[in-house]
Amino acid sequence: MIASFLGGMILFFGINGFSQDFVIPSINTIFDGTIVARPITQIPRLIKESSGISVSGPNRIWSHNDAGNPNELYCFDTIGNLLRVLEILDATNVDWEDLTEDNQKRVYINDAGNNNNDRQNLRIYRIPDPQTVTGNVVEAEAIKFVLEDQFQFPPPANNMNFDIEAMFWKDDSLNLFTKNRSEPQSGICKLYRLPALPGTYTAKLIGAIQLGNSFKDAQVTSADVNLSTGEVLLLTEKKIVSFTNYPGNRFFDGDITMNYFAEETGQVEGVAFVDNNRLFLTAEGNNNSGGYLYEVLWENSSAVNESNPDKVRIFPNPFLNNMEIGMSFEGKLMIEITDIRGNLIYKNPDAGKLIDLHHLQPGVYILRLSYDNEILIRRIIKQ
Repeated sequence: MIASFLGGMILFFGINGFSQDFVIPSINTIFDGTIVARPITQIPRLIKESSGISVSGPNRIWSHNDAGNPNELYCFDTIGNLLRVLEILDATNVDWEDLTEDNQKRVYINDAGNNNNDRQNLRIYRIPDPQTVTGNVVEAEAIKFVLEDQFQFPPPANNMNFDIEAMFWKDDSLNLFTKNRSEPQSGICKLYRLPALPGTYTAKLIGAIQLGNSFKDAQVTSADVNLSTGEVLLLTEKKIVSFTNYPGNRFFDGDITMNYFAEETGQVEGVAFVDNNRLFLTAEGNNNSGGYLYEVLWENSSAVNESNPDKVRIFPNPFLNNMEIGMSFEGKLMIEITDIRGNLIYKNPDAGKLIDLHHLQPGVYILRLSYDNEILIRRIIKQ
């Protein structure tokens, strides 16, 4: 498969001539927040490779291990007690990578981890609300699927973007997000969608977004949605990305905030809302011990709209050779421009209001402005 970028449109071409197109969103406002992840407890040793979580109550967290481990879910509390082990029948842990639940509290187990991008047996298992299950075993229903834009198993190294490690349920659909393993790293996360019903399906490619320039910055390891507010979260090793105020279920077309961890938290692979103002995160451990459960105090991201995006204006866009920056404040302005694959092509730590970009080739770029303790990211187009 080849990805081509034209005027803000991504065209994905498969070897059989199939194409899927969608627009990379014009990112409205991104504020560089800082996340303090407070360790609450060490996760029970039995869950040494926690790769996803689902919160069924303030003190009941479900998790699982990843590839090659027993087909079991584990429930533990916020002081590290293992409360329950639930064996999942009619399921195999090829590479379990995330959990989500629907509005009936049924749990979905994502068995679509795909490090080598060569799997052709992708599954999501559905079980009843674990709280209603008596005993220690439960039968699973299978949702089998393929990704509509994958035709090579594995694809070339520069297109290794079919590893699904993040998922959430919303409006009777499962939303799946890729962990990009391409080299060089393009930073692009793709969104697929399929029905949350047992059966065999083709997961539809819905959209994509460029999240960063490095593996730690861009690789998505978990996702969640707050069904009461609609806020969507994507987790990477360095940050949590929030999507709000989006039209329909086009998450990437809404307001986007990137919130960076104040300190390294290890290999975080699970994120879940506890309530509107709290998140739980889990990090993998090692062969001798479990990882950690973290708590994050979370401000409702509707606050994004209360900020003033007009402090900085960019015009014209599209532009020919020069771009002007209008500022309603005095201070330094740092500018970085990357191509759509995340390669840095222009940087000025003390930019003026007129930016000479005549040397750029026509195309789509990502402009990052740092000013007044805030960050603004916009898609720009050189004509």
